[in-house]
Amino acid sequence: MLEVRRHTERSRTGGLTESGIAAARALAGTRYALVVASPLERAKRTAELIGGRLDATEPGLLPDLGGAGIYGDMDALADWGRLLREDAQSRTLADEQLATWSRLVSRVGPKDTVLAISHGGIIELPIVTLARRLATPLAGPAFGFLEGARITYDGSGPKKIELLRVQRVGGSP
Repeated sequence: MLEVRRHTERSRTGGLTESGIAAARALAGTRYALVVASPLERAKRTAELIGGRLDATEPGLLPDLGGAGIYGDMDALADWGRLLREDAQSRTLADEQLATWSRLVSRVGPKDTVLAISHGGIIELPIVTLARRLATPLAGPAFGFLEGARITYDGSGPKKIELLRVQRVGGSP
């Protein structure tokens, strides 16, 4: 199983906010066989907070997007789906991320779970792609801090995907 999440909230100076640290700590408690993160400090620190450690950085979780903000405002998962239909480069990025995720899962046993911490704008494309392949309907906003998906694999590849949402102040995701 793979749990892939966006890093927690960061401050304007690049560190994590106190509320972001508290939110990440609130997700701790699952036992992970492997805890990985993109090479960026906010992802590594988030992995440590949730997983209790960081086993490795994974450069594949931080692909070259060709510049910041290339996707513009993508407020909903449907926006990411539309982008996938219209843009071959986005489909390639999604497939590359899915291959990275499969490699991570192949490093652990069949009943083990991997925690992978990545970034918004990177996790949406493969999650939407995989949900389509598995005929799993997705709706709602793009992923906020600490959100992502849990993907169940078997020997032949991914078999199930479920979104991981975080309760916000006021009770709404």
